Amino acid sequence: MMQQLLERYKRDLALRGFSDKTQKTYYRSLLHFLNGAPSGPYDITRENIKDYLYHLIRDRNLSESTLRQARCAISYFFSQTLGKSIEVENIPCQKKTSKLPAVFSVDEVARIINSTGNLKHRAMLMLAYSAGLRVGELVALKVTDIRRNIMRISVRQAKGNKDRYTILSSVCLDCLEKYWKAYRPEGALFCGRGKSSPLSSRAAQHAFEKAKTKAGITRPGGIHSLRHSFATHMLETGNGIFQLQKFLGHKHLKTTLVYAHISKENTIARSPLDVYADKFING
Repeated sequence: MMQQLLERYKRDLALRGFSDKTQKTYYRSLLHFLNGAPSGPYDITRENIKDYLYHLIRDRNLSESTLRQARCAISYFFSQTLGKSIEVENIPCQKKTSKLPAVFSVDEVARIINSTGNLKHRAMLMLAYSAGLRVGELVALKVTDIRRNIMRISVRQAKGNKDRYTILSSVCLDCLEKYWKAYRPEGALFCGRGKSSPLSSRAAQHAFEKAKTKAGITRPGGIHSLRHSFATHMLETGNGIFQLQKFLGHKHLKTTLVYAHISKENTIARSPLDVYADKFING
């Protein structure tokens, strides 16, 4: 009975179009909840769910985002798989905290990249920073995703199952060419143990942490901080917020605007009359 419900839940998650990662996260969250439930799934009450979420806060001290995931996983199970009207969505939840992302300076990013132990790790971290990639996007790249003819990188089925293009740095392209000649990857751009199998996200994170330690940088921030640094430095060098939004793959501009709060204003404002002065002075 329970196993059949769990299989139906897997089906419902797939039908909704959630990414593989989200499906696995929701499934684990639901399984943890059901294993500790005081009764069978059809007899679970709204109070049981509230008690469970309170347990996650009080005893496990989970983050606000993890709590929201657990709440969403349970809600989807009751609304879609069981078709039972428990008002999970109306259960109070913690307010979403607003934290500024961890950002490294240009000098710190350079030190990290230059501290890598081999060419593959150097190319990988350079690409993550120069294109603002998430670690999952980075390790999922294929050789054919590097579009040198248009100086773009094709990011497929990223967060929200969306495709996008992001920028390809000419300096990074030079490094990628050297890497390709040395490693000759097939299929996956950054290969793991085999030439065609992709490197894991954990391995990429480990390579970053090793380089960061070697560079002598102790401030908090994992490999995702390279993406934050890319966004911040893009704005500091005068690039537009809407262009940055497209490169990062943000659905809402509000998400991108957080980088405007931490970037330094290095550009000088100029009137269009001054920019195109030659068209007016002698006109």
